[in-house]
Amino acid sequence: MSLHSFTHVALRVENLREAERFYRDLFALEVAFREVETPEGWKTLPPQVDWEEVERLAVEVGLAMLYRDGFRLALEAVGRMSQDGLLSHLGVHADKLELDRLHERAEAAGCKIVAFDRERSLIIDDAFGVRWELNTFAYDDPPNLSTGARTGRWLEVKPSGEQRHRYALPGGRPGRDRRANAEGCCLPP
Repeated sequence: MSLHSFTHVALRVENLREAERFYRDLFALEVAFREVETPEGWKTLPPQVDWEEVERLAVEVGLAMLYRDGFRLALEAVGRMSQDGLLSHLGVHADKLELDRLHERAEAAGCKIVAFDRERSLIIDDAFGVRWELNTFAYDDPPNLSTGARTGRWLEVKPSGEQRHRYALPGGRPGRDRRANAEGCCLPP
């Protein structure tokens, strides 16, 4: 049984574009991917789409994954900061035996089990309000963790001058539980 490492830190931010620029500059990070929540689920923007193109498309980016070396930072867009604060969750790489052990321990300790997939992930909220996302896979290649790279669900981007599409986010902008699924926050179904 083993906990290998933190896989990522996820922060809630009110201005995703500004936060992305700030953290890219501060830590010299690259963009692994950006994602948009559509009525059909999460879709990844093609890598060549920059923020000016995002504005032209009139879509709201809900997640940006940044990385360099072994450092991973997920930025999640929120409409306004709430009492939940800036920290969304902590991602940890664990093996399957550790996932099973932690599932049992978390239940016994009174943690809320948000999602459990014995083969891939366990998401819990602990007694102190911290969300933990434990995955059996490492974050070795962040660009290939996007929904688009894993499932082929890329956001269709039309050339300039064509009809713009605005994707409404259900219930407004995403909040704390929007990505709590069995695959983990940064790996939407």
